[in-house]
Amino acid sequence: MLLFAWLSPSAGGARSVWTIECQHPIETGVEIYRLRHISIDRACPVALALFRWEVHAGHRLSLYRCHELGQPHPHPHLRLHIFRGWRLSLTPDFVMSRRGASFAISGTDFPLNCS
Repeated sequence: MLLFAWLSPSAGGARSVWTIECQHPIETGVEIYRLRHISIDRACPVALALFRWEVHAGHRLSLYRCHELGQPHPHPHLRLHIFRGWRLSLTPDFVMSRRGASFAISGTDFPLNCS
C-alpha cells in the first residue's frame, strides 16, 4: 500500500502543531500529529483503518456518544476503548497508543464530532 503524507501547521492556537495528512491529494481528511515513538508509515494505516471502520453505518455509535446535546458545548464520550490492539483515549485530543507509541488524530468531522 502506498501512502502519501503532507505536512502542514494546524490552524489556531498559540503554539503551532504540525499535522500530517495521511493521503495526498486529500481524500479522507484524516490527519495525525504529536507522533511519539512511531513513524508516519506506521501511524497512517492505523488512522485510516479507524476512519474506514467508523464511516460504516452504525459504527460511529459504537465508537462514541455525544453528551449534553442541545447545550452550548456538547462533548464526546468514548464507548470503544480498544481498536485492533490500539488503546483509544481523549486527553482532550483523540489519541491512539500501543506499547509506548502514540499519536493524535484529527480531521473534518473525524474521529469525533458533537457539533
